Amino acid sequence: MAHSPTRIHVTSKLCKTLDVGLRRTLFGGNMMAWMDEAASIFSHRHTGEELLVTLKFGEIRFVRPVFEGHIVDFYVDNVKVGRTSVSFDLEGWTDEDLVVKTSCVFVAVDTNGRPKPIEKFSK
Repeated sequence: MAHSPTRIHVTSKLCKTLDVGLRRTLFGGNMMAWMDEAASIFSHRHTGEELLVTLKFGEIRFVRPVFEGHIVDFYVDNVKVGRTSVSFDLEGWTDEDLVVKTSCVFVAVDTNGRPKPIEKFSK
């Protein structure tokens, strides 16, 4: 497993019976929800912003199936903070296997939903 020394562990999810289909593998939609949650957790923690929204995900590459009982660990790397947004790569791993990867962009917003500067990085 070739991991970057700069990657950050964000969270983990356990694949349960209700998460899988007839082939006992994780539904892709469930994985996408897990990825959005992991990306949101990272964005909030990294920027300190209270209100962030998902702007976009890049191509989502499902590399290997996830089976019931597997634990998926989510990692972030290549973080870039702009004036109003944070972007990064997101990967999901089970033990030694990469199972999913994508890129993400989240935007800080005000209470009216309009983009606002990320305070921690706006100095």
